[in-house]
Amino acid sequence: MRNLIAGLFATSTLLFGFFTQPAYAGAWVPALGSGYHKLAFNYFEANELFGPDGDFERFTSESFTYYFEAGLGKDFALFGSLPLQDLSQRIGGVETQSFGVGDVEIGLRKQWQLEPFVLSTAFTYKAPYFYDENAALPRGNGQEDYELRVLIGKSLGQYGYFGVEGGYRFRTDEPSDEIRYLLEYGIGFGDNFYARTKLDGLLSANNASETTLPSGNLSVPPQFDLGKLELTVGWNFGKPRPRSEGRWGTEFTWTRDLYGEDTLKGNTYQIALTFVH
Repeated sequence: MRNLIAGLFATSTLLFGFFTQPAYAGAWVPALGSGYHKLAFNYFEANELFGPDGDFERFTSESFTYYFEAGLGKDFALFGSLPLQDLSQRIGGVETQSFGVGDVEIGLRKQWQLEPFVLSTAFTYKAPYFYDENAALPRGNGQEDYELRVLIGKSLGQYGYFGVEGGYRFRTDEPSDEIRYLLEYGIGFGDNFYARTKLDGLLSANNASETTLPSGNLSVPPQFDLGKLELTVGWNFGKPRPRSEGRWGTEFTWTRDLYGEDTLKGNTYQIALTFVH
């Protein structure tokens, strides 16, 4: 944990120096000069698997994740995330640990229409260059990913909004490609409080190479399915103000792994600091 906090200060100073923009929910794209930042602490713990447990005993992850969205103008937005992770895994009485940067993602989103619903597409690239994929406990599967996604959103006025997303993630190496899907609903209560829920899912395309070896990290096996339920409550500080001034907020999120196959089953707790302008 001490290493994680020390690393946080170094990376957050760098990141906030370079990125000065944020984002909205799902399909919506921030305007030029607008943006979104989220700096989150995440704690994940799993004591069982979807599938045979074998000698597995426990997996924990403590991480800081920085996420940003930046409006580029002409209905384009740049987005990305960088995780700083402290992992621990215990199998058959043997514990392995890993600390450092995990998979970094960077993407571009294009909004095509606003009515009768918001329609956007997104391209995401995953860079696995900040860890050793052959370590006893790697912080990812060590391969580049390319994802294409379609996002749909609809405002419900005083009743909030909903979103639907679907995508396909191409794997460059032997593990299976992935089909991604997401359902989201959010609502605000007054000027400050809001809540949202998401069903975030992943289905293996079942095209992994027969020669693919399992990763040393049970959270990123070569082929798996996973569905997660996310519940979030948030609070924006102060009164609404012009975006040129920005507005800080805080969030708490609980995520439960609901169903899956050949992967970890656990809970994630997240507390985050947000900034929108």
